[in-house]
Amino acid sequence: MKYHFIGICGVSMSAIAVHLKHLGNYVQGSDINAGETSKKLENEGIKVFIGHNSKNVLGCDIVIYNFAIDKNNKELAYAKKHNIKLMSRAQLLAFVASNYKNVISVAGSHGKTTTTAMLYSCLKYAGLSPTLHIGGVIEGANFGFVEGDKKYFITEACEFHDSFLTLKSKLGIIVSIEPEHLDYFKTYKNELLSYQKFSNNCDELVTYADCDICAKNIEIVEHRYHFDVFNKEKFIMHIELKALGKYNISNALLVIEACKKLEIDNKSIYLGLKNCPSVKRRFEIIATSPTLIVHDYAHHPTQVKNTISTFRQCVKNKVLVVFQPHTYSRTKYFFEQFLNSFRDVDDVFIIKTYPAREKYDKEGSAFRLYKTLKSRQHCKYFASFKRAKIEIDNKLKQGYSVLILGAGDIDKLAYTFLK
Repeated sequence: MKYHFIGICGVSMSAIAVHLKHLGNYVQGSDINAGETSKKLENEGIKVFIGHNSKNVLGCDIVIYNFAIDKNNKELAYAKKHNIKLMSRAQLLAFVASNYKNVISVAGSHGKTTTTAMLYSCLKYAGLSPTLHIGGVIEGANFGFVEGDKKYFITEACEFHDSFLTLKSKLGIIVSIEPEHLDYFKTYKNELLSYQKFSNNCDELVTYADCDICAKNIEIVEHRYHFDVFNKEKFIMHIELKALGKYNISNALLVIEACKKLEIDNKSIYLGLKNCPSVKRRFEIIATSPTLIVHDYAHHPTQVKNTISTFRQCVKNKVLVVFQPHTYSRTKYFFEQFLNSFRDVDDVFIIKTYPAREKYDKEGSAFRLYKTLKSRQHCKYFASFKRAKIEIDNKLKQGYSVLILGAGDIDKLAYTFLK
């Protein structure tokens, strides 16, 4: 088959594209900008067109799109007009997943990427050779898809546009549910109803509500959490958690509960959590000298606050947070929560909004966030990465540690400090 992906450089889209290529299909795609991912795709033998043009889809059997693509996109419109088969990313993921015996889906407003990586690591140490689809790139991989055998397919399940409802899972995990993607759901009640439908599509479900285990004797040893797992008063096992952040203890407990349902032994769980591969853009250490620089995907106020708390535990000097809001609707809806997310830092740099699929909205703009925030604490606004980098360099010279946050293209700014 000849597949064309609109927006092929997205984490999930590129991952599935490479998987289809490995199965022997002809795969190509388009994206707005060339970058590191497009180069990696080209190295896999996948043609990447820069920019969208109806000519790109000529002769294709199937066109793949995601819900961030504008409905007036030239390639999408051409495919509809000429009756070329269309599949959403969610439909394609469900099709891929259907080829595996046991599908395990990890859902949640946040925390699902790290939790997915933890679960994958535990099954890998158990010798089960799982296949992985994840909304990030794990250590040692180039894409968010790691080929395994056909018995276990572990996937991160996205709730946006009800994408996760296409999946039929043997086991589902719900990490967290908070108001999110309300540009689509409109109300939190609608979002909860969607999660209920997701749970109905799972043969078994793991949530905090039915998790019988807990963590006790929690200690921090060289930035790692060590804790004991108990079922009521019965000791189960000791854990050394590689993932930073106290919130990841909760994620690990869900993974342990899921592993028990899958009959994974304690040694494999211990080794899996201790040696879990790091995920790009998830508390990713960019530099440690002369001070610590970390980049994280956090873009929801709860994530931002938790990541700042974790970063504070790692440093003793002044902290600068550089934040790029992701979408106007999210900033507008959580405006007050965002204002309260930066209380524990010394300086805040706000970067121009990454709009993704949305049109400009003054009420949800990064500039409005900056204007309001600067009356409460030291804050600056930047419309470009170039100017922001100059000011960040100045802060580094003053001995600040830097935390760079956002789900847009702010990783480009973060990676300029790799040298």
